[in-house]
Amino acid sequence: MDERAQGSQESQEEREERDALDRIICAFRSYKVDTEAEIVRWEHNYRRLSKEHRRLLSRQPEKFRQTRQCIEVNMFFIKSLLMSLDSEDSMPLSNGSKAPDAPTRRTSPSDCEKVRYVLKNMMRDWGAEGAAERSQSYGKVVAELKKRLLPSGASPPLQKPPRVLVPGAGLGRLCVDIASLGCEAQGNEFSYFMLLASSFIMNQASKKDQYTIHPWLHQSCNQLSDTNQLRPVRIPDVCVPDMLPAPGLLSMVAGDFAEVYSRPDQAEAFDAVVTCFFLDTAHNILEYMEVLRHVLKPGGLWINLGPLLYHWADSHMYLPDDELSIEVSLEDVERVAAELGFVTERRDMVTAAYAANVKSMLHSTYRCAFWTMRKGSC
Repeated sequence: MDERAQGSQESQEEREERDALDRIICAFRSYKVDTEAEIVRWEHNYRRLSKEHRRLLSRQPEKFRQTRQCIEVNMFFIKSLLMSLDSEDSMPLSNGSKAPDAPTRRTSPSDCEKVRYVLKNMMRDWGAEGAAERSQSYGKVVAELKKRLLPSGASPPLQKPPRVLVPGAGLGRLCVDIASLGCEAQGNEFSYFMLLASSFIMNQASKKDQYTIHPWLHQSCNQLSDTNQLRPVRIPDVCVPDMLPAPGLLSMVAGDFAEVYSRPDQAEAFDAVVTCFFLDTAHNILEYMEVLRHVLKPGGLWINLGPLLYHWADSHMYLPDDELSIEVSLEDVERVAAELGFVTERRDMVTAAYAANVKSMLHSTYRCAFWTMRKGSC
C-alpha cells in the first residue's frame, strides 16, 4: 500500500471513530427527550382511563411530575459528564460545541437503552446500593487475587508492582479495587458509552457522593412503590484518588480485547488477568482464551467469575450482519483451557447478580463459574 492509500485508510478509520463518538454523545444529549417520550406515554394511557379509574389512581399525575424532576437530576449528571469531554485532559466534544443540551441526530432505541444502562451500572459500580452486589463478584475476585498474588498480605514493592489486566472493565470499579491493593491495574473496554462514563467518574468526580442519579425511574414493572422506583442513588461512594496508594497504578485502554492484546508487544506483559462477567461477550471464546494465554507471563494467574450468557447468540434475530457466535458448555471451556496449558488451582460455582434492582419484585441471579488457573506449558 503506498503512502497516499495508507493515509486515506487512516483518515477513514478516524472518521469512523469520530462518527461513532458523535453518535454516542448524541445519545447522552438525547436522554431527556427520549425519556420524556416515555412519560408522555404514561400520561396518554392515564387519560384513556374512565373518570372513576382516574380517581382511583389520582396520585399518578404527581408521580409523573416527580419523575420529570428525577429526569432533570439524571440530565444534570449527564451534562456534567459531557462538559468534562471539553476539558484539557479529556476528549473534546466532536462537533466543537460546549453546550450539551440539544441532540444533533435521532437516537436509536439501542443507544437510548445504553444510556440507561450506564446509569444502572453507575449504581452497581459506584453507589453504596451496589456494595452488596459488588461483594458477590468483585469482592471475591479481589480477595482471590490478593491471596494468590500478594500472599504476605502486604502491598507489593512500588518499584515494580504486579501488573493485572481487567478486560471488559466497564465503569472501572474493579480496576480501582485492584489498584488499591498496590497492583498496577489496566482496564480494557470496547464501549465508548462505558469509557466516557468511567473516565468522568474516576478523573472528574472530586469528592464522595458528588452526584445524584435515579437509575430505576425507567422501570415501571415489578415496582413495590413509586418511592422505590424514583429513589435516588448518590455516586461515587468513594473518592478514587483516596483509594490509590501510589500514582501510576491505574490505566484504561480502549479497543477490542482480542485486537489490542494479541499484538506482539503484549506478549507475557501481565502477572494476572481478571475476567469478571466478560468471557461470554466473545464472538469466539476460544480466541479470548488464546489471547489470555498470550498476555500472561509464565506462571501468571487467570481469575474468572461469570456465567456463559453468550451475548451474540441471538444476534441473527436483530442484526442484519452475520455475526459469529460460538457457544460452548462450561465443560468444554475448561477442557480447552487445559489444552492451552492452563492449570486449575481453584474452581467453584457461586451466585451473583448483575445490576439488579434490590427493591424490585423480580430478582435475577447467575450461577457463575469462579476459578483460578495458572499459565503452564502446553
